[in-house]
This record gives sequence, C-alpha cells and structure tokens, in this order.
Amino acid sequence: MLIQGILLGISLSFLIGPLLFAIVEAGISQGFRAGVSVAAGIWFSDVLYVFAAFYGIEAIEALVALPNFKLWAGLLGGLLLTGFGAGSLLKSQSSNQSSRNDIPGYTNISKSPKPYLWWWIRGFLVNTINPGTVFFWLGIVSAVVIPSGWSKSEMLIFFGGMLTTLVVTDTLKAWGAKKLRQFLTPKHIRQIQLGIGWLMIGFG
Repeated sequence: MLIQGILLGISLSFLIGPLLFAIVEAGISQGFRAGVSVAAGIWFSDVLYVFAAFYGIEAIEALVALPNFKLWAGLLGGLLLTGFGAGSLLKSQSSNQSSRNDIPGYTNISKSPKPYLWWWIRGFLVNTINPGTVFFWLGIVSAVVIPSGWSKSEMLIFFGGMLTTLVVTDTLKAWGAKKLRQFLTPKHIRQIQLGIGWLMIGFG
C-alpha cells in the first residue's frame, strides 16, 4: 500500500500540466517561498479530495453523474486557467515596461511582490476547480482503492504515501525554479512568464 502510494505519487509528479507551470512560474517570478505557497494550496486541495474520497465516494459519484457536470466543470475550470494565463501575460507586459535594464543576475523585476496567501489561493483554485482533478481522484478510488478492499487504516497509508511524495516532489520543483531564477535576466523571466501564460490559456 505504502509503496503503491509512493509510486503513484512519483508518476503523478512527472505529469506536465497547469499545476506544474503554476509552481514553476511562482518560483521563477518570486522565489522558493512563492513556489511552495502555490504547492501548499495544491496539497490542501488534494487533502480535501482525499477526505471526500475517504468518506463520501458516493457523493462524488453523484456529483459527477449530474446532468452537464462535465460541461459546467470544464467551463469553470477552463475560465479559471484562461484567467490565470491572461494574468501571466499582463504581468509579463508590465514587467517589460517597468524593467530598466536587462542586467544578468538581476531578477527582482517585481516592484510589488504578491503576498504568499495570493499564491496559495492560486494553487488551491487551479487544483480544486479543475475537472481533471475530480476525475483523477475518482479514478484512483474506483480503480485502485475499492477493488483492493483495503481497510480505513490501509487507505490512510496509501493516500499518506501518495500525498507525502507529492509534497516532496513539488517542493523540489519550487526549489529548482528558484535556483534557475538566479541565472535568468529580467528578459528571460518575462519570456518564461509569457510562455507559461499561453500554456495556461491553452490548457484552459
């Protein structure tokens, strides 16, 4: 159970999607703590989904079975990702106008850093209002947990191993983004923000 959870967590950590780009953008734009703040919002959202799966799998299945659930969940999640992507594009443009010189090693291009709570909320929303997350956890429960016939304690071990692995790997992503930030000029950071913005819009 523990090994299964760890292996699944490792596999999930290698997926390339809006969650990865949200962590990387925060880490590059504002440093390690901002990246971890985004990741912490994602972790909290995942914990809520685990509790929902733990105590209310029937409720989740009923929610997914509602008429037009996929349509409205997809629209809401798509609008959220598109909004965050547009925000990254605007931030890239404003940074371009306010930056005076592209001096190598100078990466503090944000005159007014966003509070860590803002980054946390961003991570929480990107993960929570995402139909892919709902179907992922529903799939884990229906395809792995229920057929295994695990007890509550065994389920806790499985989910604990999985979530712990995600915490470690997401922290490493934020640390890696922060380290990369040291070698980037303001121009590079703006280009990365621009690319991530378009990718987020594409995912939306």
